[in-house]
Amino acid sequence: MKNLIKRISAFLIFLFVCITPLSAFSIEYESPTKYKYINDYVGIMDEKTRDEIISIGKELEDKTSAQSTIVIINSLQGNSIEDYANKLFRQWGIGTSEKDNGLLILMAIEDKQYRVEVGRGLEGAITDIYSNRVMEGEAKPYFKEGDYSTGLLNAYKVFAQDIATEYNQTLSYDYSPQENYKEGSQSDGESAILIGIIVFIILGDALFNKGRLMSLLFLRRRRGRYYGTGPIIRNNRKNDDDDDFFGPFGGGGGSSGGGFGGFGGGSSNGGGSSGSW
Repeated sequence: MKNLIKRISAFLIFLFVCITPLSAFSIEYESPTKYKYINDYVGIMDEKTRDEIISIGKELEDKTSAQSTIVIINSLQGNSIEDYANKLFRQWGIGTSEKDNGLLILMAIEDKQYRVEVGRGLEGAITDIYSNRVMEGEAKPYFKEGDYSTGLLNAYKVFAQDIATEYNQTLSYDYSPQENYKEGSQSDGESAILIGIIVFIILGDALFNKGRLMSLLFLRRRRGRYYGTGPIIRNNRKNDDDDDFFGPFGGGGGSSGGGFGGFGGGSSNGGGSSGSW
């Protein structure tokens, strides 16, 4: 079992190196603007919306210590938006280092892509599936019409309310989302995780163990006949100390060590969602 895990880990590292574009290792990120909560490097945000987002972001941080910011860039420079957002999040240190309670909405105009990157401390309040639903319902329809300001403001308001609720706080503005995006998101997320784990095991077994693990799990031969795996699983449990097959969940980006531009040194594990318009 340990050898199988080592082989899978080595393969994943090799695969990552092969598929990661060289440009991903030399991204030059902008520094945060003086507005902190809205960083528009393209110039698409109107002044009224900008001021409203700044007001909401400041109130949210004052009441909860959480930091939510929007970053608008022209191009991803050939990188995936997931990689770009995660590295930008950690370089800026969005959220506090103690709570990792930051949220980033990244928008790449030329690539027509967006990404919600969630700090580790907010992953319970804003799940991957939920963040995707919010962007699909509150922002994407406006992005398609070229009304980026309204789409970003709507999504920002919804996420800010979610964060405030997580801290048992109420913000001064009142905004009603288009629909209840949280409905069913938890059960859907659990199902997706379970399916992902099963697929990961099957692929790893096929690549590195020639299917022997699956054969062992489902069938075993004794005296010319095949039997189910119940006894095998129970016996292995009694004799095997290695219960941490999957290891701890999480990983990804480590702590940024301290933020700048007014941010507090928060980090992200890569939680969130991506989309395009």
